[in-house]
Amino acid sequence: MSDLFDRSGGTMMRQTREQDLDRLIALALVAPGEAGAAVGDLPAPGDWRAGAIALRAAPIPATMHCMDVVDRFLRDPALPALAVVDGQERPIGLVGRTHLLYEFARPFIRDLYARRPIRELMAPDPLVVDEGTGIEALGAEITAVGGGAFSAGFVVTAQGRYLGVGSALDVMRRLVARMAEHNRALDRAVEEAERANAAKTAFLANMSHELRTPLNAVLGFSEIIMTQMLGPVGHARYLEYVGDIHSSAEHLLSLINDLLDIAKADATGLPLDIEPVDPTSLATETLRMVAPRAEKAGVILAADLPERMPMITGDRRRLRQILLNLLSNAVKFTPDGGEVRLILEDVPPGSDQPACIRMMVADTGIGMSAEQIPIALSRFGQIDSSLTRRHDGTGLGLPLSRALAELHGGGLTIDSTPGFGTTITVTLPHRAIMRPARADQAMADVTADPVLKADPGL
Repeated sequence: MSDLFDRSGGTMMRQTREQDLDRLIALALVAPGEAGAAVGDLPAPGDWRAGAIALRAAPIPATMHCMDVVDRFLRDPALPALAVVDGQERPIGLVGRTHLLYEFARPFIRDLYARRPIRELMAPDPLVVDEGTGIEALGAEITAVGGGAFSAGFVVTAQGRYLGVGSALDVMRRLVARMAEHNRALDRAVEEAERANAAKTAFLANMSHELRTPLNAVLGFSEIIMTQMLGPVGHARYLEYVGDIHSSAEHLLSLINDLLDIAKADATGLPLDIEPVDPTSLATETLRMVAPRAEKAGVILAADLPERMPMITGDRRRLRQILLNLLSNAVKFTPDGGEVRLILEDVPPGSDQPACIRMMVADTGIGMSAEQIPIALSRFGQIDSSLTRRHDGTGLGLPLSRALAELHGGGLTIDSTPGFGTTITVTLPHRAIMRPARADQAMADVTADPVLKADPGL
């Protein structure tokens, strides 16, 4: 009777132990611990290598019984995997937590493998990476390998010897943290750039006043002397000199105004006085202003102006500034006997754009290559040519014209071929679509009445 009780009691205890094991395995499969949780906090900024990710879990020999490995996973829910190493601590396999527990949850597997060596259930060819592998490279390698690297994980080594294990989830967490750190660095860089831009704008605003005041005095007094308002000048050479002084001061003032305008355009705080504008009248007025310069340079100035053009809305002074810049540059870089032509076109609305007008300035000048066009559109960009070197200019004319066109909701494009001339097209909507302006008090305090002397140069 006692023997029967002992046998039945032993059977009941074994069944209870197996039921408990089944319950623990099921719990581990449904809600496994977060892989890599035992590693601690995320690595410090700048330390994004595989060695910093590796969980220093003690490896196992290939002869360890499978049931003992299961027990180890059940005791430590944070283990994503265990590395199998040889006598020299070189990795020869990997046992993934989820895979092993899933196998032991299947019928008969426990009875078949419980006392057998783990080498029979390990992954014999795991992903092995060096501790110095960067997090981005590690993520790319896991993606490329796929399969077991995603489910079981990977082994990290130092000079070929086992260091630790990691999981794809662990790498993903750190990649997200890395991206967040990168985004924070970008945000800081943007903030610093905006502060620097605001400081530059404020500096230009203050300096413009300091520079304009003495320049206005130079212009005013030199004009009095030129006109001999207070009496004749004793020597004719003095009149020549004072004329040079006056023209130089005008040129310098125009450069200061261009610099200030480009700074305000950068801050999208350039004020626009929107009103109805007649494109034909604007073109005719600008052509009259440029005609003396074209005649002096021996350049033919022509125009194709339709009899009727629709009225548009915009800042008349700024639109005139665009045309002055483009026509003056075209005359400047067109050789004697060449032609500069201003063309106006009304463009009906299309599927991808509203109704607009085109103002095209075409010349037969030196032209530009495709590589030179971005230079011409950059701030202070000047194309290296003999004709360029013979003329003054800051390289602000084209970028400023493009900025003014964009402030109206339009754009500026260049089509050019070296030796065959350039055509610059400004597109403006019938109704100006102004970019939203960021309030810049330093710019708002600056008077917006530049001398429109268009000689900024390409």
